Amino acid sequence: MKDLMREYERARYPEDRRLDLHGEGPRVARERALQWIQSRAHEAPGQELLLILERGARAGRAPTPVTESVQQLLGELEGKLIDWWQPFTPGTIAVRVAHRPNVLPEPADRRPERSAEQPEWSDQAARAAPLLDIPPELQELARRAAELRLAREGFGMGLEAVILREIWIEAQALAMDRRITFEKALRRVHDEELRRQEDLP
Repeated sequence: MKDLMREYERARYPEDRRLDLHGEGPRVARERALQWIQSRAHEAPGQELLLILERGARAGRAPTPVTESVQQLLGELEGKLIDWWQPFTPGTIAVRVAHRPNVLPEPADRRPERSAEQPEWSDQAARAAPLLDIPPELQELARRAAELRLAREGFGMGLEAVILREIWIEAQALAMDRRITFEKALRRVHDEELRRQEDLP
């Protein structure tokens, strides 16, 4: 399974677009990630990159201090040096460098207005829509699983796209590992989220 995941990573991201931070401490990982993203923003605006944070990570496990440190950095850089970031495979994060890197975020009064029906993340036009990767017949089930995780973790709807992508990656990994269909794998992820929700005090 690990070999399949790494092959998937290599196929999607060549070596010069992968940064391996496995084994680093939170501070060093943050500094290296920042320096690398700054360099790529200067050399290759708009390029997609992969940050490898933890080898052997299991889907659904609580984030490590390194992961939390790098995620905090990416949150600070979003709208400045990067367009978006999201989980890719367990223990890795995909990042798209901004097409027009900027040290400062775009002023709020210059951002396009969002209608009441649009989720918060939809005003980021460059963000990849996770539903494009999920078969139409499985999208509702994936949404329900994402909603359960958002509620369990106490996240706001602004992270819906990130969690939905995470759910789908977990389902794909489970399907490959257990040799089952994507539907069965996604249902298992959903049912596990439901069970964990019911176990909350």
